[in-house]
Amino acid sequence: MPQHHPLHATLAACAVTATIAAAAAGPAVAHDELVEAVPADGATLTEAPEAVTLTFSGELIDGQGIQNLVQVTDAAGHQWQDGAATVDGPTLTAPLCADLPRGEYDVAYRVVYSDGHSEERSLDFTVEDPQAPAPGTAPSGCGLAAAGTPGDPAEPPVSHSGDAPVAGDADPAASPDAPDQPAAADTTGSAVPGWVWAAGLAGLAVIGVGFAVLGRKARALDHR
Repeated sequence: MPQHHPLHATLAACAVTATIAAAAAGPAVAHDELVEAVPADGATLTEAPEAVTLTFSGELIDGQGIQNLVQVTDAAGHQWQDGAATVDGPTLTAPLCADLPRGEYDVAYRVVYSDGHSEERSLDFTVEDPQAPAPGTAPSGCGLAAAGTPGDPAEPPVSHSGDAPVAGDADPAASPDAPDQPAAADTTGSAVPGWVWAAGLAGLAVIGVGFAVLGRKARALDHR
């Protein structure tokens, strides 16, 4: 009958314990995530939606300077979110402007989960409502038109990845029309002031007198 070594039994028990601990800890360390999007990612709609609703596996942190953002953009760069998104527990809702044109839309969002970590992702949907305005139509009285659209304010879109350069804040010195700036004075090799020379010569004279006095004292001692 085979004998079981005590070490083998101990290792087997440790392996079972580690497996159970890992299985128990797995759900605890898992990050929250998106569990449902309306419209769904990749959906094709025959009627334009009134809002984008994102539901996550855990509640979102909101307030005190923390922002959960949603930006809905068409292929022409127009933004169609109607004001700021609102948080209700694990749900983030962004109302949309009325009369969304036909075409594809990108939904970019940034959220802060209850465990403190943030996430940025995007999804898309398509509107194929035959009664909807033509693709590329800019929003009127709602949303934000793309920069350069005639008759609409050319404002930059919201950035989710840090501060973007602001138009008009370029360095004036880089402009070809900027006036010439005076060059800094070159102090390399400048003349030494006269008082420095005088002080140096006086110091040498004092040192010479000192050596002469010491020499006389030494000679006097030799004659004794």
